[in-house]
Amino acid sequence: MKSSKPFRGMKDVLPGEVERRNTLMGIVRAVYRAHGYLEIETPIVESLDVLFGSGGGENEKLTYRLLKRGEKLEINESTTADDLCDGGLRFDLTVPLCRFYAENMHRLPKPFRSIQIGPSFRAERPQKGRYRQFTQADIDIIGDPTQLAEIELITASGHALHTLGLTDFSVRLNDRRALDQILAKAGIEEHLIKSAQIALDKLDKLPPQQVVEELHLRGVSSPIAEGIVGKLTQIPPHKAIDAMSDLGAEEAPLFSLQTILQHSSHSVKGMRVIVDPLCVRGLGYYTSTVFEVSHPASQSSIAGGGRYDNMLSRFGLDSPACGISLGFDRILAMMDEMRLERPKGAKRLYLIFDPEIELDVALVTSREYRKAGYLVSMVSHRRGSRSPMKRLATEAEELKRQGASEEFWFQTLGEDQEPRLLMH
Repeated sequence: MKSSKPFRGMKDVLPGEVERRNTLMGIVRAVYRAHGYLEIETPIVESLDVLFGSGGGENEKLTYRLLKRGEKLEINESTTADDLCDGGLRFDLTVPLCRFYAENMHRLPKPFRSIQIGPSFRAERPQKGRYRQFTQADIDIIGDPTQLAEIELITASGHALHTLGLTDFSVRLNDRRALDQILAKAGIEEHLIKSAQIALDKLDKLPPQQVVEELHLRGVSSPIAEGIVGKLTQIPPHKAIDAMSDLGAEEAPLFSLQTILQHSSHSVKGMRVIVDPLCVRGLGYYTSTVFEVSHPASQSSIAGGGRYDNMLSRFGLDSPACGISLGFDRILAMMDEMRLERPKGAKRLYLIFDPEIELDVALVTSREYRKAGYLVSMVSHRRGSRSPMKRLATEAEELKRQGASEEFWFQTLGEDQEPRLLMH
């Protein structure tokens, strides 16, 4: 007998959880629309030429590849696995956005503010809270080279998180240019700087000594590695910009950070914005500003992004770009653990009727209730047979356990004049 379990690293989503996800996704979407962003959709499959060489770093190695079809599939002449493939599932929403913009820019406003909400795929090792298919909620601004783009993105995403009910979250800011300059001043050779940044990005997950050892393995001498890790880990947030200047960061990136900090710090209630020289972000396509959003209830960041001004040059365009992505699944899991009050959903009505004598009335009545905003399920029940109420209550309880936010109501035609509450 075949197994009914989902493919490893994937998960089934039950009806109540889908209802909750859609409700919360609707909140995020409404906030982003209120900030002037326009929603688009891109295919989940992109050509390998688009996905690879994009600066996606380790994510490129985790791409699900698709076999060529028909005459293009030349097995005997292929020397590597990649020779057999010409497409792959997207590993994020940023790379497809750049391809989309290059294809459609003449029909889009400038600067272009986009929303993308959808699944991405990575063939990584599954673990608790981390799946191979996951939902991202992205906003991006293409065509604005100023710090206003970062300020808008941080404000809009902070507003979305606040509207979901989250408070006390922090936005960590940095500028890759400043970190490059600090590492060069510390004595790290130019060709090792990007690799050193990847190691430093792990300081929020590993003890400092392990990061020092990884820097050494990447070619940085032990004295320099110990010195830079020691200095960077001892910088207090309120003195970060001055300390980065003392370590060799130049005026331009520090002025940019100061501007973003000044104008976004008080934009959303319950959101703290700080400059953190250890905020690196692992993706290679970021060119200057990077930021991550963290919350005390989550061990990992719940959102992240930055500026990727060179990405569109792959398609022959010279256009600045910046974006942020909410880790939707991670945020939902965190909200469940925090037991945050869920936003109230619609009213779900069980309309109970006898199909032998009340079908026409039930069809008309259900249409009227749907016009009034109810989610109506018609329940066929012959008079004199066993009452369906126990079954309906059990179903409602199960949907509530799965995450449904609706109120549950019922009405029995011929007995009730109006709906009656079954369960909050």
